[in-house]
Amino acid sequence: MRMSFTVAIAGATGYAGGELARVLLAHPEADIRTVTAHSSRGKLGDHQPHLRPLRDFEIQPLSADVLAPHDVVVLGLPHGASAAMTADIEALNPDALIVDLGADHRLESPRAWEEYYGSAASEPWTYGMPELIRASGPTQRDLLERTNRIAAPGCNASAVTFAAQPAVAAGLTEGEDIVAILSVGYSGAGKSPKTHLLASEASESAVPYAVSGTHRHIPEIAQNLHTAGASNVSMSFTPVLVPMSRGILATVSIPVVEGTSANDVLSVYQSALADEPFVVWSHAWPTTGATVASNLALVHAELDRDGRRITAICALDNLVKGTAGAAIQSINLALGLDETTGLSQVGVAP
Repeated sequence: MRMSFTVAIAGATGYAGGELARVLLAHPEADIRTVTAHSSRGKLGDHQPHLRPLRDFEIQPLSADVLAPHDVVVLGLPHGASAAMTADIEALNPDALIVDLGADHRLESPRAWEEYYGSAASEPWTYGMPELIRASGPTQRDLLERTNRIAAPGCNASAVTFAAQPAVAAGLTEGEDIVAILSVGYSGAGKSPKTHLLASEASESAVPYAVSGTHRHIPEIAQNLHTAGASNVSMSFTPVLVPMSRGILATVSIPVVEGTSANDVLSVYQSALADEPFVVWSHAWPTTGATVASNLALVHAELDRDGRRITAICALDNLVKGTAGAAIQSINLALGLDETTGLSQVGVAP
Protein backbone atom coordinates (compact mmCIF):
# COMPACT_ATOMS: atom_id res chain seq x y z
CA MET A 1 0.00 0.00 0.00
CA ARG A 2 1.37 3.41 -1.00
CA MET A 3 0.83 6.21 1.47
CA SER A 4 1.92 9.81 0.74
CA PHE A 5 1.95 10.58 -2.98
CA THR A 6 2.94 13.53 -5.14
CA VAL A 7 0.50 15.03 -7.63
CA ALA A 8 0.77 17.12 -10.78
CA ILE A 9 -2.38 18.70 -12.22
CA ALA A 10 -2.59 19.58 -15.91
CA GLY A 11 -5.25 22.19 -16.61
CA ALA A 12 -5.29 23.50 -13.05
CA THR A 13 -6.86 26.83 -14.05
CA GLY A 14 -10.07 25.18 -15.33
CA TYR A 15 -13.11 24.17 -13.32
CA ALA A 16 -12.31 20.46 -13.20
CA GLY A 17 -8.61 20.87 -12.46
CA GLY A 18 -9.30 23.55 -9.87
CA GLU A 19 -11.90 21.42 -8.12
CA LEU A 20 -9.54 18.46 -8.04
CA ALA A 21 -6.94 20.68 -6.35
CA ARG A 22 -9.54 21.96 -3.85
CA VAL A 23 -10.62 18.48 -2.80
CA LEU A 24 -7.04 17.13 -2.73
CA LEU A 25 -6.05 19.87 -0.30
CA ALA A 26 -8.13 17.99 2.31
CA HIS A 27 -6.48 14.64 1.47
CA PRO A 28 -4.04 13.62 4.23
CA GLU A 29 -1.72 11.74 1.85
CA ALA A 30 -1.77 13.98 -1.24
CA ASP A 31 1.13 16.36 -1.89
CA ILE A 32 0.30 18.71 -4.78
CA ARG A 33 3.68 19.65 -6.23
CA THR A 34 2.99 21.03 -9.71
CA VAL A 35 0.20 22.85 -11.55
CA THR A 36 0.25 23.42 -15.30
CA ALA A 37 -1.91 25.03 -17.98
CA HIS A 38 -1.88 25.32 -21.74
CA SER A 39 -1.87 29.10 -22.01
CA SER A 40 -2.43 30.60 -18.55
CA ARG A 41 0.67 31.85 -16.74
CA GLY A 42 1.49 33.56 -13.46
CA LYS A 43 0.49 32.46 -10.00
CA LEU A 44 -2.35 29.97 -9.54
CA GLY A 45 -3.95 32.46 -7.15
CA ASP A 46 -4.44 34.83 -10.08
CA HIS A 47 -6.77 32.27 -11.69
CA GLN A 48 -8.10 30.26 -8.72
CA PRO A 49 -8.16 32.77 -5.82
CA HIS A 50 -10.14 30.40 -3.61
CA LEU A 51 -7.23 27.92 -3.53
CA ARG A 52 -5.29 29.95 -0.97
CA PRO A 53 -2.80 27.25 0.08
CA LEU A 54 -1.73 27.03 -3.57
CA ARG A 55 -1.97 30.72 -4.40
CA ASP A 56 1.80 31.18 -4.82
CA PHE A 57 2.28 28.13 -7.05
CA GLU A 58 3.76 29.18 -10.38
CA ILE A 59 1.75 27.81 -13.32
CA GLN A 60 4.14 25.67 -15.33
CA PRO A 61 4.00 24.99 -19.09
CA LEU A 62 1.92 22.01 -20.13
CA SER A 63 4.59 19.45 -20.98
CA ALA A 64 5.42 15.83 -20.19
CA ASP A 65 8.79 16.86 -18.76
CA VAL A 66 7.01 18.90 -16.09
CA LEU A 67 4.27 16.36 -15.34
CA ALA A 68 6.07 13.03 -15.44
CA PRO A 69 8.19 13.17 -12.23
CA HIS A 70 5.15 12.59 -9.96
CA ASP A 71 3.35 9.59 -8.49
CA VAL A 72 -0.01 10.80 -9.82
CA VAL A 73 -0.67 12.92 -12.91
CA VAL A 74 -4.19 14.27 -13.42
CA LEU A 75 -5.12 15.55 -16.87
CA GLY A 76 -7.86 18.19 -16.89
CA LEU A 77 -7.53 18.88 -20.59
CA PRO A 78 -9.95 19.44 -23.49
CA HIS A 79 -11.30 16.33 -25.15
CA GLY A 80 -8.79 14.88 -27.59
CA ALA A 81 -5.69 16.27 -25.86
CA SER A 82 -4.97 13.58 -23.28
CA ALA A 83 -3.82 10.67 -25.43
CA ALA A 84 -0.75 12.38 -26.91
CA MET A 85 0.26 13.80 -23.54
CA THR A 86 -0.08 10.37 -21.93
CA ALA A 87 2.28 8.78 -24.45
CA ASP A 88 4.93 11.39 -23.66
CA ILE A 89 4.50 10.93 -19.89
CA GLU A 90 4.69 7.15 -20.20
CA ALA A 91 8.00 7.42 -22.04
CA LEU A 92 9.47 9.29 -19.08
CA ASN A 93 7.70 7.60 -16.16
CA PRO A 94 5.80 4.40 -17.05
CA ASP A 95 4.91 3.83 -13.39
CA ALA A 96 2.97 7.07 -12.95
CA LEU A 97 -0.72 6.74 -12.14
CA ILE A 98 -2.42 8.84 -14.84
CA VAL A 99 -6.01 10.01 -14.47
CA ASP A 100 -7.91 11.65 -17.31
CA LEU A 101 -10.75 13.97 -16.29
CA GLY A 102 -11.77 14.29 -19.95
CA ALA A 103 -13.57 11.81 -22.17
CA ASP A 104 -10.66 10.47 -24.24
CA HIS A 105 -10.43 7.06 -22.57
CA ARG A 106 -13.98 6.43 -21.30
CA LEU A 107 -15.55 4.61 -24.23
CA GLU A 108 -14.80 1.00 -25.08
CA SER A 109 -16.28 1.28 -28.57
CA PRO A 110 -14.13 3.15 -31.12
CA ARG A 111 -17.20 3.48 -33.30
CA ALA A 112 -19.16 5.24 -30.54
CA TRP A 113 -16.27 7.63 -29.93
CA GLU A 114 -15.91 8.51 -33.58
CA GLU A 115 -19.68 9.02 -33.97
CA TYR A 116 -20.01 11.40 -31.02
CA TYR A 117 -16.59 13.10 -30.97
CA GLY A 118 -15.62 13.03 -34.64
CA SER A 119 -11.99 12.00 -34.19
CA ALA A 120 -9.88 8.86 -33.90
CA ALA A 121 -10.55 6.86 -30.74
CA SER A 122 -7.99 6.29 -27.99
CA GLU A 123 -7.60 3.09 -25.98
CA PRO A 124 -10.12 2.67 -23.14
CA TRP A 125 -8.82 2.94 -19.57
CA THR A 126 -10.23 1.60 -16.32
CA TYR A 127 -13.46 3.49 -15.74
CA GLY A 128 -13.29 5.62 -12.60
CA MET A 129 -16.69 4.83 -11.13
CA PRO A 130 -16.19 2.48 -8.16
CA GLU A 131 -19.97 2.09 -7.77
CA LEU A 132 -20.51 0.81 -11.31
CA ILE A 133 -22.43 -2.47 -11.12
CA ARG A 134 -20.93 -5.24 -13.25
CA ALA A 135 -23.22 -8.11 -14.20
CA SER A 136 -20.29 -10.53 -14.41
CA GLY A 137 -16.58 -10.75 -13.71
CA PRO A 138 -14.62 -8.67 -11.21
CA THR A 139 -16.16 -5.65 -9.54
CA GLN A 140 -15.24 -2.17 -10.70
CA ARG A 141 -13.39 -1.67 -7.43
CA ASP A 142 -11.32 -4.80 -8.15
CA LEU A 143 -10.38 -3.36 -11.54
CA LEU A 144 -9.46 0.00 -10.07
CA GLU A 145 -7.26 -1.61 -7.43
CA ARG A 146 -4.96 -3.01 -10.10
CA THR A 147 -4.70 -0.21 -12.64
CA ASN A 148 -2.50 2.81 -13.26
CA ARG A 149 -4.70 4.36 -15.98
CA ILE A 150 -8.06 5.80 -14.91
CA ALA A 151 -10.73 7.49 -17.03
CA ALA A 152 -12.87 9.65 -14.74
CA PRO A 153 -16.59 9.47 -15.59
CA GLY A 154 -18.73 12.18 -17.12
CA CYS A 155 -20.87 14.08 -14.62
CA ASN A 156 -24.19 13.64 -16.44
CA ALA A 157 -23.36 10.00 -17.14
CA SER A 158 -22.73 9.45 -13.44
CA ALA A 159 -26.08 10.91 -12.39
CA VAL A 160 -28.09 8.84 -14.88
CA THR A 161 -26.10 5.67 -14.17
CA PHE A 162 -26.66 5.94 -10.42
CA ALA A 163 -30.39 6.49 -10.99
CA ALA A 164 -30.88 3.61 -13.43
CA GLN A 165 -28.36 0.85 -12.78
CA PRO A 166 -30.04 -0.74 -9.71
CA ALA A 167 -33.18 -1.40 -11.78
CA VAL A 168 -31.12 -2.76 -14.69
CA ALA A 169 -28.96 -5.03 -12.54
CA ALA A 170 -32.00 -6.50 -10.77
CA GLY A 171 -33.85 -7.21 -14.01
CA LEU A 172 -36.68 -4.77 -13.31
CA THR A 173 -36.12 -3.25 -16.76
CA GLU A 174 -34.68 -4.34 -20.07
CA GLY A 175 -32.99 -0.97 -20.57
CA GLU A 176 -35.08 0.29 -23.48
CA ASP A 177 -37.09 3.53 -23.74
CA ILE A 178 -35.40 5.24 -20.79
CA VAL A 179 -36.10 8.97 -20.58
CA ALA A 180 -33.65 11.23 -18.72
CA ILE A 181 -34.14 14.96 -18.10
CA LEU A 182 -31.26 16.67 -16.32
CA SER A 183 -31.09 20.08 -14.65
CA VAL A 184 -27.41 21.06 -14.80
CA GLY A 185 -25.46 23.90 -13.18
CA TYR A 186 -23.47 26.23 -15.40
CA SER A 187 -20.06 24.96 -14.27
CA GLY A 188 -20.92 21.84 -16.27
CA ALA A 189 -20.52 23.94 -19.42
CA GLY A 190 -16.88 24.70 -18.64
CA LYS A 191 -14.96 27.93 -18.08
CA SER A 192 -14.69 29.16 -21.67
CA PRO A 193 -16.29 32.60 -22.16
CA LYS A 194 -19.32 32.17 -24.42
CA THR A 195 -22.31 34.42 -24.93
CA HIS A 196 -24.89 31.93 -23.67
CA LEU A 197 -22.90 31.50 -20.44
CA LEU A 198 -23.01 35.18 -19.50
CA ALA A 199 -25.01 36.05 -16.40
CA SER A 200 -27.22 38.36 -18.46
CA GLU A 201 -28.17 35.41 -20.67
CA ALA A 202 -28.34 32.67 -18.02
CA SER A 203 -30.09 34.40 -15.15
CA GLU A 204 -33.81 33.63 -14.86
CA SER A 205 -33.59 31.21 -17.79
CA ALA A 206 -33.49 27.43 -18.31
CA VAL A 207 -31.63 26.47 -21.49
CA PRO A 208 -31.74 23.00 -23.11
CA TYR A 209 -28.61 21.93 -24.94
CA ALA A 210 -27.27 18.93 -26.89
CA VAL A 211 -30.84 17.72 -27.49
CA SER A 212 -32.21 15.06 -29.86
CA GLY A 213 -29.72 12.39 -28.89
CA THR A 214 -26.58 14.41 -29.58
CA HIS A 215 -25.08 14.70 -26.09
CA ARG A 216 -21.69 13.01 -25.82
CA HIS A 217 -22.50 11.29 -22.53
CA ILE A 218 -25.17 9.10 -24.15
CA PRO A 219 -22.80 6.31 -25.31
CA GLU A 220 -21.11 6.39 -21.91
CA ILE A 221 -24.44 5.86 -20.14
CA ALA A 222 -25.36 3.06 -22.54
CA GLN A 223 -21.98 1.41 -21.92
CA ASN A 224 -22.54 1.57 -18.16
CA LEU A 225 -26.04 0.09 -18.33
CA HIS A 226 -24.83 -2.70 -20.64
CA THR A 227 -22.16 -3.43 -18.05
CA ALA A 228 -24.87 -3.61 -15.38
CA GLY A 229 -26.74 -6.22 -17.41
CA ALA A 230 -28.99 -4.47 -19.93
CA SER A 231 -29.25 -6.42 -23.20
CA ASN A 232 -30.27 -3.34 -25.15
CA VAL A 233 -30.26 0.33 -24.19
CA SER A 234 -32.27 3.09 -25.83
CA MET A 235 -32.64 6.51 -24.30
CA SER A 236 -34.04 9.98 -24.69
CA PHE A 237 -31.59 12.31 -22.95
CA THR A 238 -32.13 16.05 -22.49
CA PRO A 239 -29.86 18.21 -20.33
CA VAL A 240 -31.00 21.69 -19.34
CA LEU A 241 -28.74 24.44 -17.97
CA VAL A 242 -30.41 26.09 -14.98
CA PRO A 243 -29.33 29.17 -12.98
CA MET A 244 -27.10 27.52 -10.38
CA SER A 245 -23.31 27.33 -10.37
CA ARG A 246 -23.01 23.61 -9.71
CA GLY A 247 -25.13 20.51 -9.34
CA ILE A 248 -27.11 18.00 -11.38
CA LEU A 249 -30.64 16.78 -10.74
CA ALA A 250 -31.28 13.80 -13.03
CA THR A 251 -34.90 12.69 -13.34
CA VAL A 252 -34.92 9.28 -15.04
CA SER A 253 -38.06 7.46 -16.17
CA ILE A 254 -37.47 3.71 -16.58
CA PRO A 255 -39.97 1.22 -18.07
CA VAL A 256 -40.37 -1.88 -15.91
CA VAL A 257 -41.13 -5.50 -16.72
CA GLU A 258 -44.66 -6.70 -16.07
CA GLY A 259 -45.38 -7.64 -12.49
CA THR A 260 -42.94 -5.20 -10.86
CA SER A 261 -44.29 -3.94 -7.54
CA ALA A 262 -43.57 -0.83 -5.51
CA ASN A 263 -41.95 -3.04 -2.88
CA ASP A 264 -39.69 -4.57 -5.55
CA VAL A 265 -38.41 -1.12 -6.47
CA LEU A 266 -37.83 -0.09 -2.86
CA SER A 267 -36.05 -3.34 -2.03
CA VAL A 268 -33.84 -3.31 -5.13
CA TYR A 269 -32.65 0.26 -4.71
CA GLN A 270 -32.10 0.09 -0.96
CA SER A 271 -30.19 -3.18 -1.33
CA ALA A 272 -28.02 -1.86 -4.19
CA LEU A 273 -27.03 1.24 -2.21
CA ALA A 274 -26.85 -0.26 1.29
CA ASP A 275 -23.05 -0.52 1.47
CA GLU A 276 -22.07 2.45 -0.67
CA PRO A 277 -20.27 5.26 1.17
CA PHE A 278 -21.14 8.01 -1.30
CA VAL A 279 -24.03 6.93 -3.54
CA VAL A 280 -26.77 6.63 -0.96
CA TRP A 281 -30.49 6.06 -0.68
CA SER A 282 -32.47 9.20 0.12
CA HIS A 283 -35.78 8.69 1.91
CA ALA A 284 -37.03 11.95 0.38
CA TRP A 285 -36.75 13.10 -3.21
CA PRO A 286 -33.16 14.40 -3.60
CA THR A 287 -32.16 18.03 -3.98
CA THR A 288 -28.94 19.41 -5.41
CA GLY A 289 -28.50 21.73 -2.43
CA ALA A 290 -27.88 18.79 -0.10
CA THR A 291 -24.88 17.64 -2.14
CA VAL A 292 -23.04 20.92 -2.87
CA ALA A 293 -19.25 20.62 -2.39
CA SER A 294 -19.53 16.98 -1.24
CA ASN A 295 -18.78 13.63 -2.84
CA LEU A 296 -22.35 12.58 -2.14
CA ALA A 297 -24.90 11.34 -4.68
CA LEU A 298 -28.47 11.03 -3.39
CA VAL A 299 -30.83 8.57 -5.09
CA HIS A 300 -34.55 7.95 -4.62
CA ALA A 301 -36.84 5.81 -6.79
CA GLU A 302 -40.51 4.90 -6.81
CA LEU A 303 -42.85 2.95 -9.05
CA ASP A 304 -45.24 5.25 -10.87
CA ARG A 305 -48.89 4.97 -9.88
CA ASP A 306 -49.81 3.11 -13.10
CA GLY A 307 -47.11 0.50 -12.45
CA ARG A 308 -45.44 0.93 -15.83
CA ARG A 309 -42.35 2.98 -15.01
CA ILE A 310 -39.93 3.80 -12.25
CA THR A 311 -39.17 7.43 -11.59
CA ALA A 312 -35.63 7.60 -10.22
CA ILE A 313 -33.94 10.86 -9.24
CA CYS A 314 -30.26 11.40 -8.54
CA ALA A 315 -28.73 14.62 -7.21
CA LEU A 316 -24.99 15.27 -7.11
CA ASP A 317 -22.38 18.00 -7.37
CA ASN A 318 -21.13 17.83 -10.95
CA LEU A 319 -17.66 19.08 -9.99
CA VAL A 320 -17.15 16.73 -7.02
CA LYS A 321 -18.92 13.38 -7.31
CA GLY A 322 -19.41 14.07 -11.00
CA THR A 323 -15.71 14.70 -11.66
CA ALA A 324 -12.97 15.43 -9.10
CA GLY A 325 -14.36 13.36 -6.22
CA ALA A 326 -14.87 10.32 -8.42
CA ALA A 327 -11.30 10.69 -9.66
CA ILE A 328 -9.89 10.90 -6.13
CA GLN A 329 -12.01 7.97 -4.96
CA SER A 330 -10.54 5.93 -7.83
CA ILE A 331 -6.99 7.16 -7.11
CA ASN A 332 -7.39 5.98 -3.51
CA LEU A 333 -8.32 2.49 -4.69
CA ALA A 334 -5.46 2.35 -7.21
CA LEU A 335 -2.96 3.36 -4.50
CA GLY A 336 -4.30 0.90 -1.92
CA LEU A 337 -5.87 3.53 0.31
CA ASP A 338 -9.36 3.47 1.77
CA GLU A 339 -11.52 4.88 -1.02
CA THR A 340 -13.15 7.44 1.27
CA THR A 341 -9.85 9.10 2.22
CA GLY A 342 -10.01 12.87 1.85
CA LEU A 343 -13.62 12.83 0.66
CA SER A 344 -16.71 14.12 2.43
CA GLN A 345 -20.42 13.31 2.53
CA VAL A 346 -21.11 16.70 4.07
CA GLY A 347 -22.66 19.30 1.83
CA VAL A 348 -22.90 23.08 2.25
CA ALA A 349 -26.17 24.65 3.39
CA PRO A 350 -27.93 26.96 2.95
